[in-house]
Amino acid sequence: MKKKNYLHNPATLKIDLMLRGTRIDDPVVKAWACGSSGVDIMLPEKTLVNIPCSEEFTRNSPYLIKKKGSGYLITDGASEVEVSLVERPAFYNRRTASGVPLSSIAVVHGSYTVITPSQRCDFFNRSIECKYCAGNFNVTGRDGVVYSVEEVLEAVEAVLKEKASEIIYFSIGFSDSDDGGIEFLKPYILAVKKNFNCLVAVEALPPKKNRWIDETYALGADSVLYNLEIFDKELFEIICPGRATLIGHKRYLEALEHAAKVFPSGTVASHLIVGLEPPGSTCMGIDYLTGIGVVPILPIYRPSANRALRIEPLDTEIILPVYKHLYKSIKKNRINVNWVRDISMVTTPVELKAIVNGPRQRSIVDGFYKSRLGKKTAWGLATLRRKLRVIDREDDSE
Repeated sequence: MKKKNYLHNPATLKIDLMLRGTRIDDPVVKAWACGSSGVDIMLPEKTLVNIPCSEEFTRNSPYLIKKKGSGYLITDGASEVEVSLVERPAFYNRRTASGVPLSSIAVVHGSYTVITPSQRCDFFNRSIECKYCAGNFNVTGRDGVVYSVEEVLEAVEAVLKEKASEIIYFSIGFSDSDDGGIEFLKPYILAVKKNFNCLVAVEALPPKKNRWIDETYALGADSVLYNLEIFDKELFEIICPGRATLIGHKRYLEALEHAAKVFPSGTVASHLIVGLEPPGSTCMGIDYLTGIGVVPILPIYRPSANRALRIEPLDTEIILPVYKHLYKSIKKNRINVNWVRDISMVTTPVELKAIVNGPRQRSIVDGFYKSRLGKKTAWGLATLRRKLRVIDREDDSE
């Protein structure tokens, strides 16, 4: 069978690269780019992708990154396309006043920067961690590491001054508390909102009561993610024993539905990991989530030696229909796609348009939301809506 060529369409190429990884024919790139999170590359049409390059399965990748003159290209052996490297942020080489490397606090993934103030996740302490976890929180000996508000503010300032990204994304592991971790994140969110004009996203686990979702919005969070990861309930219970036992599949869906009624369209999201359940099940999850106003985000499972769950990489032709289904479902339910965009680790709904309709043409709206004026407008509207929403909820409680 003739091998499918994806180089002509950046959106499909991004998916195939995330699935199959790449080899690198350049010692300089190999030396600094291939850490645990792969190499960030800018494909044509400003399509950003993070490509695996150090995992075992990438050794047989058909793709190769080669130097060409002063630039780079990706080739599959038959054809090639010019690309550019996304340089590491300069602040990665700096430290906080307390001596902590800023790269340990803040990690850039395109339009957003992830900050995990505490790497503790009680699922590991109870031996009920998710079987797919890449080790984000599974850091032996680092349970006690908590970055101070001052250290986080130094990191955020460095990110924004360098214009490395536009959204600060706070992430936290599981703790057995009613609030789902938002009380722990509260001083960080308040400090960032007080000192900087930027958007803040929160990735946490669903709180036990919906009032904590209202509190998350009132604090200043512009976006919230409760990552279900697997829609199939039986597989969810097998692969995510801690989430299933201490939170529950039903609670995830309840929390997401409530959050979508509180936050603006397109700012409530949930991961469904491609490759951990049948494609049809993922499509069912897409329909359910978009039906309640939630944006499904579809990261691709990357097998590696240090993970408990080992699977072979999927085939692009098998999962492309899933991504097409996501785009059509989002359009059908009229969910705003301008908040989840330009992310290296996942294919975003904006990029999926090129898979359904061919290589994309940049629209006026697309350009507006990426402009300085567009960003200021988004921040202003988000702030105004939050004030009105909080006042409205206060009136309802009287």
